[in-house]
Amino acid sequence: MIGVTVTVKLQNKLAKDSIVMSLKNVSQHLFSEDRGLLMRCFTNVSDTQVDMFHLWKDKSYQLKTRKEFSSKFWEDIKDMGGVVSMTEGECEVEMSSLINSSLVKMK
Repeated sequence: MIGVTVTVKLQNKLAKDSIVMSLKNVSQHLFSEDRGLLMRCFTNVSDTQVDMFHLWKDKSYQLKTRKEFSSKFWEDIKDMGGVVSMTEGECEVEMSSLINSSLVKMK
Protein backbone atom coordinates (compact mmCIF):
# COMPACT_ATOMS: atom_id res chain seq x y z
CA MET A 1 0.00 0.00 0.00
CA ILE A 2 1.03 3.61 -0.56
CA GLY A 3 0.32 6.41 1.91
CA VAL A 4 0.22 10.04 0.80
CA THR A 5 -0.05 12.93 3.26
CA VAL A 6 -0.98 16.34 1.85
CA THR A 7 -0.95 19.58 3.84
CA VAL A 8 -2.83 22.52 2.33
CA LYS A 9 -2.63 26.04 3.78
CA LEU A 10 -5.04 28.57 2.31
CA GLN A 11 -5.83 32.25 2.72
CA ASN A 12 -9.20 31.75 4.44
CA LYS A 13 -11.75 29.25 5.76
CA LEU A 14 -13.96 29.48 2.68
CA ALA A 15 -11.07 28.44 0.42
CA LYS A 16 -10.20 25.53 2.73
CA ASP A 17 -13.80 24.35 2.93
CA SER A 18 -14.12 24.57 -0.88
CA ILE A 19 -11.03 22.41 -1.38
CA VAL A 20 -12.32 19.75 1.03
CA MET A 21 -15.75 19.78 -0.63
CA SER A 22 -14.16 19.43 -4.08
CA LEU A 23 -12.20 16.39 -2.93
CA LYS A 24 -15.26 14.82 -1.33
CA ASN A 25 -17.18 15.31 -4.60
CA VAL A 26 -14.76 12.97 -6.41
CA SER A 27 -14.76 10.37 -3.62
CA GLN A 28 -17.16 7.95 -5.30
CA HIS A 29 -14.94 7.91 -8.36
CA LEU A 30 -11.69 7.43 -6.42
CA PHE A 31 -13.07 4.79 -4.06
CA SER A 32 -14.06 2.56 -6.99
CA GLU A 33 -12.34 -0.77 -7.70
CA ASP A 34 -10.47 0.60 -10.71
CA ARG A 35 -9.15 3.70 -8.86
CA GLY A 36 -7.78 2.00 -5.76
CA LEU A 37 -8.23 4.65 -3.05
CA LEU A 38 -8.83 2.72 0.16
CA MET A 39 -9.07 5.49 2.74
CA ARG A 40 -8.84 9.25 3.08
CA CYS A 41 -8.72 11.18 6.35
CA PHE A 42 -9.14 14.92 6.76
CA THR A 43 -7.58 16.65 9.77
CA ASN A 44 -8.77 20.21 10.28
CA VAL A 45 -5.64 21.77 11.75
CA SER A 46 -7.05 25.31 11.70
CA ASP A 47 -9.57 27.46 9.81
CA THR A 48 -7.05 27.79 7.00
CA GLN A 49 -5.15 24.48 7.07
CA VAL A 50 -6.18 20.89 6.38
CA ASP A 51 -4.02 17.79 6.41
CA MET A 52 -5.17 14.83 4.37
CA PHE A 53 -4.01 11.24 4.43
CA HIS A 54 -4.71 9.01 1.43
CA LEU A 55 -4.20 5.24 1.45
CA TRP A 56 -3.89 3.65 -1.99
CA LYS A 57 -4.04 -0.04 -2.89
CA ASP A 58 -0.65 0.29 -4.58
CA LYS A 59 1.58 2.82 -6.35
CA SER A 60 0.07 2.20 -9.81
CA TYR A 61 -3.38 3.42 -8.69
CA GLN A 62 -1.93 6.47 -6.99
CA LEU A 63 0.15 7.39 -10.06
CA LYS A 64 -2.81 6.92 -12.41
CA THR A 65 -4.94 9.34 -10.37
CA ARG A 66 -2.07 11.80 -10.02
CA LYS A 67 -1.56 11.86 -13.79
CA GLU A 68 -5.26 12.19 -14.66
CA PHE A 69 -6.48 14.48 -11.88
CA SER A 70 -4.55 15.39 -8.80
CA SER A 71 -1.43 17.06 -10.24
CA LYS A 72 -3.66 19.65 -11.94
CA PHE A 73 -5.83 19.97 -8.81
CA TRP A 74 -2.86 20.73 -6.53
CA GLU A 75 -1.35 23.15 -9.10
CA ASP A 76 -4.69 25.02 -9.27
CA ILE A 77 -4.62 25.41 -5.48
CA LYS A 78 -1.09 26.82 -5.66
CA ASP A 79 -2.25 29.24 -8.39
CA MET A 80 -4.97 30.43 -5.96
CA GLY A 81 -2.27 31.29 -3.41
CA GLY A 82 -2.44 28.06 -1.42
CA VAL A 83 0.61 26.27 -0.10
CA VAL A 84 0.65 22.53 -0.78
CA SER A 85 3.18 20.08 0.64
CA MET A 86 3.16 16.35 0.15
CA THR A 87 4.93 13.26 1.47
CA GLU A 88 4.43 9.70 0.32
CA GLY A 89 5.80 6.22 0.73
CA GLU A 90 5.15 2.57 1.36
CA CYS A 91 2.54 2.28 4.07
CA GLU A 92 1.82 -0.28 6.74
CA VAL A 93 -1.61 -0.06 8.38
CA GLU A 94 -2.63 -1.14 11.86
CA MET A 95 -6.21 -0.84 13.09
CA SER A 96 -7.71 -1.35 16.49
CA SER A 97 -10.47 -3.90 16.92
CA LEU A 98 -12.12 -1.20 19.04
CA ILE A 99 -12.94 0.95 16.00
CA ASN A 100 -16.65 1.62 15.91
CA SER A 101 -17.49 1.19 12.22
CA SER A 102 -20.62 3.32 12.64
CA LEU A 103 -18.28 6.33 13.09
CA VAL A 104 -16.58 5.66 9.72
CA LYS A 105 -18.23 6.86 6.53
CA MET A 106 -17.97 4.00 4.02
CA LYS A 107 -17.90 4.80 0.30
